[in-house]
Amino acid sequence: MDDLVGLAVIVILVVVAGAICGLIAQVQLNRLKQEVAVLRAKITHLQTHKSISQSEPQSEASTAQAALSRSEPIAHKAQSNLTSQNASPPVINQPSAPPKKTKPAEASAIELLFNKLRAGFEQNWMTWIGAIALALGGIFLAKYSLEAGLLSPVMRLSLGGLFGLSLIAAAAYLHHKRIVFEGFNNYIPAALASGGFITCFALTLLAYSSYDMLSPTVAFFALAVIAISASAMALRLGPLLAVLGIIGAYSVPIWVSTGSGNLFALFMYVGFVSLSAALVAHKVQRAWLWYLLWAGHIGWYLVGFTLLKINTVWLMGTFALLSIIGLIAIPRLGLKLNVTEHRPHSLKRLINVLPDHALLLAFIAPLIFTMLISHFDMQWQTIGVLSIVLMLFLVLKNSRWDIWQAVALASAALLVISAERTHLSPNLFDNALFIFKNEYGLGLLLGLLLTAFGLYYGKKQIKRLAFHITGAFSVFVMIATLYTLIPNSALSTAYPLWAVVLFIVAAILIKCAQHNTTLFQRFTYWVGANANITLAITMLLSDSGLTIALAVQVLLISVLIKRYNVPMPHWPIKTLVAALLLRLTLALWTPSYDALTVFGLHWSIVVYPLCIALFFAAARCFDSSKLKIWLEGAALHCLALFITTETSYQLVGHYPQFDSLNFYEQILLTCNWLALGCVYLHRAKLAGTLAKLYQVAGFALAGLAGLFAIKTLLDDNPLFESLYIGELPIFNWLLLLWLVPAGLTLWLAKLVKPINAKATPFILAVAGGFILLAINSFIRQYWQGPYIYLSKGASNAELYSYSVIWLVIGAGTVIFGHLKNQLLIQKVGLGLLAAVIVKVFLIDMANLEGLLKALSFIGLGLSLVGLSWLFQKLRSRVN
Repeated sequence: MDDLVGLAVIVILVVVAGAICGLIAQVQLNRLKQEVAVLRAKITHLQTHKSISQSEPQSEASTAQAALSRSEPIAHKAQSNLTSQNASPPVINQPSAPPKKTKPAEASAIELLFNKLRAGFEQNWMTWIGAIALALGGIFLAKYSLEAGLLSPVMRLSLGGLFGLSLIAAAAYLHHKRIVFEGFNNYIPAALASGGFITCFALTLLAYSSYDMLSPTVAFFALAVIAISASAMALRLGPLLAVLGIIGAYSVPIWVSTGSGNLFALFMYVGFVSLSAALVAHKVQRAWLWYLLWAGHIGWYLVGFTLLKINTVWLMGTFALLSIIGLIAIPRLGLKLNVTEHRPHSLKRLINVLPDHALLLAFIAPLIFTMLISHFDMQWQTIGVLSIVLMLFLVLKNSRWDIWQAVALASAALLVISAERTHLSPNLFDNALFIFKNEYGLGLLLGLLLTAFGLYYGKKQIKRLAFHITGAFSVFVMIATLYTLIPNSALSTAYPLWAVVLFIVAAILIKCAQHNTTLFQRFTYWVGANANITLAITMLLSDSGLTIALAVQVLLISVLIKRYNVPMPHWPIKTLVAALLLRLTLALWTPSYDALTVFGLHWSIVVYPLCIALFFAAARCFDSSKLKIWLEGAALHCLALFITTETSYQLVGHYPQFDSLNFYEQILLTCNWLALGCVYLHRAKLAGTLAKLYQVAGFALAGLAGLFAIKTLLDDNPLFESLYIGELPIFNWLLLLWLVPAGLTLWLAKLVKPINAKATPFILAVAGGFILLAINSFIRQYWQGPYIYLSKGASNAELYSYSVIWLVIGAGTVIFGHLKNQLLIQKVGLGLLAAVIVKVFLIDMANLEGLLKALSFIGLGLSLVGLSWLFQKLRSRVN
């Protein structure tokens, strides 16, 4: 029963797909009929106009009337055809047609598509419903014969098969006699044939799964023959049967499985089906048939990896390479692969070669991935090398595939990495000749061969830039890959050979740069030579040397672009910078960098400032380019990393560990991230298209700083806990704890105001809270020393100092508000004064008696009177 349900689903999909294809074909036919009708009307009009100009004046009226009467049926026919498709009719210049004053509104694309589909369905709905009914009738007939037990199994299947064959024969007869339509629009024969083939397909499954009359092998081949026959008949009856044949043929291994796991038999069958489907798709000339073919072929190719064994690796690789030849090369280059193209193409055109790139990656990527996770042996090595050779061979045949050289180079690097994972042995480096063995010999050989390939064909086809890039960077990529794999203890043995190879290749590239004609070629060779020299120098340094070398490479490329005025696309430099920033970011949590030093100093003290300087220097090479903003952003990111990490390292001896930060690290991170958030938000004003990115980064850093500030306020507050804050007044940890964040928060409020004005009052309130905490803490630290927790109590002198200082601050705030004519600042100052008065009455004067109490009240009264006089004086000046 499940098999029948699956068949019914396939039937519906096939019929719907065929219906859409038929509607598209019908729409194209109607459009051609419209164009023919319009052309006939125009020809009639021209003939009429010519006869009018040559006739006598007395016969002009009768001639025009005759011409109009002759052209009226054709114009009417054209108008009716256009109306059936719901499209605007073209204007035909007839003598008696009045000029149109208004242009009718054109229908939208969705309305036109809906009207075309509706028109096609209205013309062929009986055909499609009949096809569905015939197919379902065959299935239900088989099901009924099974359940009712009216006839013997052989008789039931025979009658069902006779019914299906009769439908196929009727379809062939109708098509042969051309009774209905012609060509691929012969829908009724296609519908009859599809019902017949589906019936035969269902009966074969019944004979296999329900009656056990067929063995798995016989059922498999019977279903395959039915599917292939449907595809073959599609050459005569159209794409509907092609869909049925392709889907049916690829689904046969699902319906019938022998359980043997025979990968060779599966691939032989899939290859045969793909070959047949390719012939049908080529003959029928429908692009979506190719999509079905690719989906089925690649799907079974991926299934093959689940059946992969150690003795079938060669089969998997052979199938992948033959698939590339059969599905990509032959359709483009012909059966003999003799259709060549050597003209150069732009990078945009090379990237947009579809579906070739997608198909290549669909076959190569799973193969390389499986090689990386499997045990590397001679089979995988042979397959990897053959895949590289095949890609380079196809590049020589068609210049549209030049970008495949990059895929070949990446495959070579992954091939070396896979070999290293398998051949890794502690005794491998005891023999100095290890540099010529296993992955090290393979990597060096592949690098030299790819370089020779690029330089040789770059000289023969000088305008194809991809050859020059391959020749300039192959050795660099392969030796850089080996450099990342080799342990430091063995580098001293490999370095002399690698350095010599890099310097020789660099010399060759410099020589080639002097004899090339275009800027791109000279630029490519100069950059390649610099890359090789930089890598050779890098290997003398520690791990951070590679980071410095990459940053130097960014600067050298920028200088070369400015010097030679090369219109180079920005994405290669952006990619290099992004990789470098990723390396700089991850290095903080890489164990090998913990104790790394450069020139006797910890690596971050040297590397981060150097990269900042190199990025800013590279940015100066681009005056008004978006790349300048990108490089300046990279420099800011390095600055953020340097400030964030180095302050913590100098303080506690290690990089920030966010799950165990102490009080002082929290203070530093709060200041650092809040400052960097403000810098990013300020940078967003000049970032152009990157403004949104800078804003997101700025708000994220400010938010993280706020979280640390809240944590410090609630959990690690020196006012509540015994925390050492320093001996010196003002210049202690309180400065960074509250006063510096207060100033940065005021800056943040100014930056946020153009973005979100509603958030500004909240940020200003936070800044005011920081200022309040900072001033009170400074006063308390002056009286209490390095520990200011409140449980120690406070002397009268300390209490009076709070009043005096806040009285001065409040008065100054009011005066400043009057001078700037800022009502908000005046209100803040008055609020401070009111708070001071309340504090004086409730706290300061509570314990005073006698003369001291009287003098205190007199002093407070005189101060308030003096302030009132001063405010009136300032107000009169302003008015």
